[in-house]
Amino acid sequence: MKNQFSVALLALLMVAAETSTALPRFAMRTGAKCQSCHVNPSGGGMRQAFGVQYGRETLPVPTWSEDFDFDEFSTKLSETISVGADFRTLYYYIDSPGGSSNAFFQMQGDVYLNFKLAKKINIYIDRGLSNYEIFGKLDILPANGYLKVGRFIPNYGIKVDEHRVYTREFTGFSPETGSPFFTGGEIGFSPGPISLTGGIYNSSEGRAPVISSNKAFLGRLEGIFKASESVNFWAGANVFHKNTGGVKTTMFGGFGGLSFGDFTVMMEGDFVKDKSAGDTTAVVAYVEADYVIVPGFDAKVIYDFYDPNKDFKTGAMWRLSLGFEFFPISGVEVRPMYRIIKEDPVDTKNNEFHMLVHFYL
Repeated sequence: MKNQFSVALLALLMVAAETSTALPRFAMRTGAKCQSCHVNPSGGGMRQAFGVQYGRETLPVPTWSEDFDFDEFSTKLSETISVGADFRTLYYYIDSPGGSSNAFFQMQGDVYLNFKLAKKINIYIDRGLSNYEIFGKLDILPANGYLKVGRFIPNYGIKVDEHRVYTREFTGFSPETGSPFFTGGEIGFSPGPISLTGGIYNSSEGRAPVISSNKAFLGRLEGIFKASESVNFWAGANVFHKNTGGVKTTMFGGFGGLSFGDFTVMMEGDFVKDKSAGDTTAVVAYVEADYVIVPGFDAKVIYDFYDPNKDFKTGAMWRLSLGFEFFPISGVEVRPMYRIIKEDPVDTKNNEFHMLVHFYL
């Protein structure tokens, strides 16, 4: 199994290097970079005017959305203040040998504020259920460059809205497994289709003014290209290193994506080297495919893989998630998914059904 996965991962990264970047599928479909749709240049969070327009005019069922839409809608409260929000509520059902269980879970509740202090200076606040992001962003550097300073999630890997995907959970960038937020600064440049990002942060978070002299570092390079009117592809690689209390962790990997008409696929593969327990190296991978059946209704398939130690022949696990995304009207998403889970060496009965309801502004 180890050898088979190693070959598969190598092939995945080679394909990514040749044809595909770690931008979410909506960016893939439009061929636009994250900052075209979001205030945060690394994507996610509050939407800019183009992102708001895309979410209201392109995603939903056209005729239904027209009946519920505002004639003149804007997230701008004034010329200097804009707002946004994302609320995700999840119902999940889990099989288990001792009997099934189910519950509702408030997965996300974020309210965004952006204060435009000047033409190229912003203060951004994202207040969530139990955590927050806050940073200042200066779009003053050459080559469409920016400087971002504050507390935020470093620009590593593919940012997806499913917190439990293995590439977020086992790299430490999921709010489900701790705090993925780091205080520090990022600098980025986007000359043409290429984007380059670097970052330096506190290696761990806390309330004390001076936590430690140890720092975390990020490097990221990616490119998005338009092959034709209906084909977009991109490729990228990144590395992240941190030293937390003497425990050194280094993550590195590649990501990619391809959009062809109504079909979109994105993928990520990472190695996580941890020197806290005998210098182990974990392997984690993610592949997602989406197809627009009709406007407002997408089919979705996700594959996750995680191996906590690539030197052992057992211990790996994978998940296959199948479902749909339905955007009935602007600002509303419904996503039913069935998840098949396989674990080695002991495989238990623990498949899951998820029903996600998402309100967004």
